[in-house]
Amino acid sequence: MFRYPTQAKRLESADTARRNGVLAALTVAVLLVGPQLVTVSRAVANLPVTAAAVVWSRAHGGTCDVRSDLMVTCESMDDVYANAGTTVGNAWLYGDLGGTDRHRHESRHSDQWAMFGPAFPALYGAECARTEGDYHRNVFERWAGLH
Repeated sequence: MFRYPTQAKRLESADTARRNGVLAALTVAVLLVGPQLVTVSRAVANLPVTAAAVVWSRAHGGTCDVRSDLMVTCESMDDVYANAGTTVGNAWLYGDLGGTDRHRHESRHSDQWAMFGPAFPALYGAECARTEGDYHRNVFERWAGLH
């Protein structure tokens, strides 16, 4: 169909405006929903090991609480975790060492569990061997924000 140049220009600008509107709506949706989607995806990926860690914690005197970022904090355990605390999936097992900075650090280990799956403990152990137990040189600790 033949169109005059001004008609074609108007149709192009309407298409461009429509495309820009859709792109803007998608951008807003990703910004608003994106972080929650990542949080839920991490929790789903870690669910089997998280459940096992919660059962382990409860069996050893821990009290567990689910946080808004879907991390399960299990505190007051009878010393059946490594070092000052251990993150297994989305469960953070510890005695009495808490706090928001520590929670943020341990939630990054949950991200690592979600990325590497069941291979994560072996990779972490290999990194501990490589660094001879120096947590400040351990790549997983550094990625989790240890300073």
